[in-house]
Amino acid sequence: MKFKPVIPDTAPPAEMLEQDFSQARSMGKVHLGESCLFIRKFSGTTYLPYSRIVRAWLRQEEVRARMCCATANFDQFFLVMACSDGEERRVQVEDKAAGQVCLDHIAAKNPEVKIGYYKPPQ
Repeated sequence: MKFKPVIPDTAPPAEMLEQDFSQARSMGKVHLGESCLFIRKFSGTTYLPYSRIVRAWLRQEEVRARMCCATANFDQFFLVMACSDGEERRVQVEDKAAGQVCLDHIAAKNPEVKIGYYKPPQ
């Protein structure tokens, strides 16, 4: 399998990535490995080492759909990560519980990560 880094300057050996991915816990598009978080995409799989994550939180987005007889609400949940390169990355997770499992795993693998959203000072 071909792996692409989320942050270009991170490049562990390919065999290590393959082994980590094969043992990773699947949470839909997100796979939780021992050293990296893997994100499955249509074009391949990207990886992000836990050591490069500075802050992580869940974002809930509300999607309202008008149906013929009512309005339905479909909430979407995203795992958002602020990385050491100053960029934010986000990936959709199946539900709030899956997102919380991802946050707990990231915190366990890198205790220095700040978990939770806070409003930046203006």
